[in-house]
Amino acid sequence: MFAKCGMLREVQNIFDELPIKDVISWNAVISGYVQVGRTSEALNCFRQMLDDGMSSNAVTFVCILKACTNEGSLKMGEQIHAQVRERGLLHKHVTLGNVLVDMFAKCGNLGKAKEVFDGLLQRDAISWNSLIIGHVQHGLSDQALK
Repeated sequence: MFAKCGMLREVQNIFDELPIKDVISWNAVISGYVQVGRTSEALNCFRQMLDDGMSSNAVTFVCILKACTNEGSLKMGEQIHAQVRERGLLHKHVTLGNVLVDMFAKCGNLGKAKEVFDGLLQRDAISWNSLIIGHVQHGLSDQALK
């Protein structure tokens, strides 16, 4: 609730006081930072989560890939993509596939965006729009029309 209201100080205070932190509480904090555009803090929180030995899930990856997109952090996005592939999550979560397509497209790796797109078992309007918008943003309107 505090995260959705943009009250990140309260979120962080409550989180810090939790006796046991699980993936859901970590995701709430990471998501909160991403929602208000504080992507550096989201990335730092994700690193801390991993340092603390917590395992991430598809929701974590969706949030952190959005942070990578906003930061233009292609390298970290590629690392996350590798983890997603290793766990076989891409074929189970269409949202995760869409966020990967969006991240690669917006970060300028349109070839990788298309590769992920082509590998999706399910495509929806978001999948298509992510690829189209990526091409337009990089001046490839002919490819976007195709």
